Amino acid sequence: MSSCVAAAMAAAGPSIASADPVADAETFINEQGQELLGILAMPTGDGRRDAFRVWVDQAFNLQLVGKLALGPYLQQATPEQLDAYLQAFNDYIIVTYEARFDTFSGYQLKVLRGRPAGSKDSVVQTVVSSGNDTYKVDFRVRQEDDNDLDVIDVLVNDMSMLKTQREEFSSVIQRSGLEGLISGLRQRTTEIDAQAGG
Repeated sequence: MSSCVAAAMAAAGPSIASADPVADAETFINEQGQELLGILAMPTGDGRRDAFRVWVDQAFNLQLVGKLALGPYLQQATPEQLDAYLQAFNDYIIVTYEARFDTFSGYQLKVLRGRPAGSKDSVVQTVVSSGNDTYKVDFRVRQEDDNDLDVIDVLVNDMSMLKTQREEFSSVIQRSGLEGLISGLRQRTTEIDAQAGG
């Protein structure tokens, strides 16, 4: 299972804060993961695609994840470049997850435990499995000032999706600049969408 597949099981939707933010994060991951599995059980077609796109749009704070993925280059981007990059990043993530999930079925998610990780974050440990395939998947959940919960990183067998994405983006920026990264994301989005018949 790819890191994108695991990451797409991480949702970010509104939540009311309680006295136990770790318990909130555990409940959040369980409920939103099950909701995603329900969408994936739908028959393939436009309805499933539309439901999935709505879910991703509501589930992830892609603006935050996109900024974190830029790392130190975030401070170097002009406002115009940042807007263009965040739109390209958003489109790329949605079509990538959608394409990966076309063949995703039969997996189950079990929440094991959570733990605090800094003043705003919790890490929720889960197991994602299907048959003999089992993956350790940890979700880093941030509680925002408005009490919303957002997954900001996913670690599959201890490999951070955000760290991997940041390293890939850094390599592209060093070779081609931020404009090169934006163009590359747009091109890849177009290719994936065309392959999926979108």
